[in-house]
Amino acid sequence: MKKSKVLVFAVALFALLFGAKAVSANSLTLNVDNVYTSSTSITGDATKGVSVIVRDANKNVLAQSAADSVNGKFQVNLSTRLKANQKVYVYARQNGNSYFYRVITVKPVNSKVNVANTAATATKKNSTKSGSKTAAATKGLTINTPTGTWKSGNNSGYTVVTKFSQATGLNQALYYNGKFVKKLINYAKYDVDANGSFWKITYTQRGQKKSQAMYLRFTSNNTFWIVNSANKATKVKFGNAPVHYYKFALQK
Repeated sequence: MKKSKVLVFAVALFALLFGAKAVSANSLTLNVDNVYTSSTSITGDATKGVSVIVRDANKNVLAQSAADSVNGKFQVNLSTRLKANQKVYVYARQNGNSYFYRVITVKPVNSKVNVANTAATATKKNSTKSGSKTAAATKGLTINTPTGTWKSGNNSGYTVVTKFSQATGLNQALYYNGKFVKKLINYAKYDVDANGSFWKITYTQRGQKKSQAMYLRFTSNNTFWIVNSANKATKVKFGNAPVHYYKFALQK
């Protein structure tokens, strides 16, 4: 009788220590944005709330943070510069036992589009499907800076106005039938990582320490769509407005 109980306990303990690890690890997700020699942080998205750890090829910890508990976005700030073609290992770890990782090769800074001299010439054409906007032809784009006021299309009476300014930073507000509703982004410092027609905007709002990111895909010199980190059009919710695909047009 005692041997039987010991055997049952041993099997249960084995399942707890090893079986759970395999199941959890298989359920983890991790996507990492491009990393350059000029990068001061590593960003991406992962399973909500997991620890995100960056290691070098010798498995030494370079930095660590955690994925947001709401949307899974993460930013791991680096204390040292990375070298071109260096391998870094980005781990998503859960409960100390389960983990998933990706090996990222650091790209030289000259492979990153210089924002001040951007001359986008992407020629890839994708079809536009009902309910899911995809990339339009982007040949001949000459976007040098997002500076200006951009207004979204109408979504059940709601519009979003986004302003990029060298003086006041990034500001964004929601309107309903032309009347101001609320401020969405407030005097944020922002950086632009441009890759042809696909741009990543990293911004930090006034009074906050945590930075956030938005992704844009330009379809002309004066229009862009809100996309995700994989450059795919995605539905977005701004304040009380219904979830919707958003296209913005340059006003001035």
